[in-house]
Amino acid sequence: MNEVDFLNSLLTIDPSLRFSGLVEKSGHLCASLIRQGINEHLKGRNPEISYAQSAYIVELRKIFENELGHLTSVIYIYDKVVMFSIPIKNHIVVFSTDRNINIDTVFEKVQSFIKNVETELDLELDIKNISQEKKESVRNLYDSGISEEMIAEQLDLNLTTVKSLVKIITTNTR
Repeated sequence: MNEVDFLNSLLTIDPSLRFSGLVEKSGHLCASLIRQGINEHLKGRNPEISYAQSAYIVELRKIFENELGHLTSVIYIYDKVVMFSIPIKNHIVVFSTDRNINIDTVFEKVQSFIKNVETELDLELDIKNISQEKKESVRNLYDSGISEEMIAEQLDLNLTTVKSLVKIITTNTR
């Protein structure tokens, strides 16, 4: 199951779901869908800021997993919407619902759905979809001694993707 199929299926779980998205740990939105006819509350650069903050907060909260157990979600409750962030593999599923919902019911539906499809969910970015310009940037940064983590952050790429590109680069230069 690819990202778009996953997000589309997620939106069908409950009519209160407004938006579903898949965010890399870097905060980059990989894919998203919004229910037709929905008025978007966040405009301009605000959605990007929201995704980046959600990714950062999820990663920050994972620091406490040894003491508190596995982080299953971060939930934001606003007057107009409820926003959920759920870590899955190397990504974060973000979605929003109408405010007047039973949070536990919707969360349980989504968690059950994710659990059922997680094994068939392919979240690895296809390297073929990365522009030649970005690939060259990875090569140049790597050749100049920049760490893979810094390259991922600087180019807004998933660390796994950068490692795959570096592996290809180092294999082809031998």
